[in-house]
Amino acid sequence: MSRGVVSWSAWGCALAFFLLGALPLYNIDAYGHLAQGRQIADLGYVPEVDLFSFWQSTPQPWSNYEWAYDLLTWLVYDGLGPNALIGLKCVALAALGYLLVILAYRLSEQTIIAAPVAAAVLLLFAPMARLRFTVRPQIVGLLLPAVLLVGIHAIFSPTTSTRRKAWIVAGLTAMHILWVNMHGSHLLGLLITALFLGFSFRTDVFKPILALLALQLGATACTPFGVSIVTDAVAHVFDPAYREIVIEWSPWSPDHPLYLLLGPVVAALLVLVAMRPVIRSGRFGTAYAVFCVVLSVMAFRSMRFVAHQLLLSAPLIAAGIAQMRWAQRLGRAVLVGVGASVAWAAFMSPRLEPFVPFGFGEPRLGHAWAAANVLNDHLKAPRILAPIQDSWPLMFAVPGGRFLVDGRVPFYGPKFIRKVTNSFSDPIAFQDLLARYDVNAVVVDHTRAGQAAAVEYLRRSPQWLLGQVQDRQSLYVRQDASGSLQPLQVVGPGYHPGRLLEPSTSDAEIQREVLWVGHHQNSTAIEGWIGGLRLLRPLARDGDRAGIRRHQTDDERQAARRAYAALTRAAQVYPGFTSIELYRGMAALSACDLDEARDALARAAYSGETRETALASLELVLRGGDESQRSDAIAEVERLLARPRAEDDPWLLALRQESDVRCP
Repeated sequence: MSRGVVSWSAWGCALAFFLLGALPLYNIDAYGHLAQGRQIADLGYVPEVDLFSFWQSTPQPWSNYEWAYDLLTWLVYDGLGPNALIGLKCVALAALGYLLVILAYRLSEQTIIAAPVAAAVLLLFAPMARLRFTVRPQIVGLLLPAVLLVGIHAIFSPTTSTRRKAWIVAGLTAMHILWVNMHGSHLLGLLITALFLGFSFRTDVFKPILALLALQLGATACTPFGVSIVTDAVAHVFDPAYREIVIEWSPWSPDHPLYLLLGPVVAALLVLVAMRPVIRSGRFGTAYAVFCVVLSVMAFRSMRFVAHQLLLSAPLIAAGIAQMRWAQRLGRAVLVGVGASVAWAAFMSPRLEPFVPFGFGEPRLGHAWAAANVLNDHLKAPRILAPIQDSWPLMFAVPGGRFLVDGRVPFYGPKFIRKVTNSFSDPIAFQDLLARYDVNAVVVDHTRAGQAAAVEYLRRSPQWLLGQVQDRQSLYVRQDASGSLQPLQVVGPGYHPGRLLEPSTSDAEIQREVLWVGHHQNSTAIEGWIGGLRLLRPLARDGDRAGIRRHQTDDERQAARRAYAALTRAAQVYPGFTSIELYRGMAALSACDLDEARDALARAAYSGETRETALASLELVLRGGDESQRSDAIAEVERLLARPRAEDDPWLLALRQESDVRCP
């Protein structure tokens, strides 16, 4: 192979990493960092106290150890738009891919085949590391360790002059100052340098590496917050309480995708297989092998280091394989492996976390933007309680809002985060939290079972008004803070029927609220839900209390089928969601489309049987079962009516009265 293969491999890997990083701006963390960067730009300085939260009566000290990243990304986003921000991230990833291939080539003592092997290994691991390829400061934590390792290798190189080593140390120190102010992973930089220092003892590179470590330690104080920026980072790295709250900080468990365990295991085994030739190459190779072992331990301890382990171990794996005799005989056949890795990366990347296809843009899908518009228009001083996953985008979308809690877990501490999170499933604790902290706006995720208690409390409380609803979130505003807001009174929170099926509800009332909910990318399911129930209203026996009767005319049958189609659109967004599938099944049953009804009702009961799913299933048997099944169903209806306080149940009475109503 010619030396040009090294260049082609490095640039090819850079291009591949650039493309793998082409993800639309969607990550919730990105919006939190943009909000923090905007605040710094607006103030003209880095605040030393928190100005986002009201969890304490006075602003609390806050060391934003990612302030430089926040400011940079906001300036790019504000000045050039989201695509420029995504492009900047892709360039950083391209630099990462290039540097790691070059590092593998140098680590292998310039064995040419190491470069394409490194490209193949990196592309093999990249889909599993792509969950870190989002617009987040973690990109800094991937790129700068690679720069540091390349720089330390240059210091170890016998061909590097003393003067050049001094310049490299100065450059790496400047980089570390930047690193300290951009991401807490700068602690990894200290670990890398300290590890290589240990293997440079009694060599001529000991002094420059020692100087580098000393300067890095000094650089940790070169922040607007002094050394507190380091102590905070240390605390949330080593405190096990944080790993119980933030999923990506915890070790792998059966709740996580299996490939996030298999990937690190395979990488660790390959490191053990490949390390011997690298160790024989000298002290740098020995130190790098130990570093890869440490990375493997870190990855098994916390999933946040999985991407670091997979990508930063690749140069050693490639260098070791390249120095094995059997690999050196492969020749151009290794290029077939590179091609296979390219195909693997292209195919698997969108199918693994974060499950996002390639592309640019800012779809804003899944976030509470409609709720944010209501807050901006109708509340003068929003004091917002929202789940952590919704608070980050709301911080960005509601500049004047203040939050009880948000994604800054180290700032609030694990105890307070757990208290707020648990309150959503405890109505008494939730009510106390709202009163104690004078919350005047609540965003709840009505699709999560863990927040159902909070949704039900807000729905029943006269003090809280439903201000907006979209596919995943409902916004409630406290009545005395609602101002000119006209609340939703017909539509319920999420996929609750509200008053949509009530005979007293006028079509004009429904239409007004349909217009208020709006037509946008985050209203697909809720539009289908409202539209479906609106069509079923004439067929409802007693609002939402007694099911849906069978059609009597062709027009009613067509209306039921249109309702089924509308509810199917909602079910495509949230397949298996109980209330959606229940009414979808009843719409099909009303139209006497029994196969569709049977399928939807089975989905509705998947998470557990409820009164509604049980009675709808009984009605399905009465309409379409054979004589034996119908007799059993009629007997079951009578048995249920004989139970205490069931004799006036409108649905059971309707089933008794319509027991002879069948579908043809």
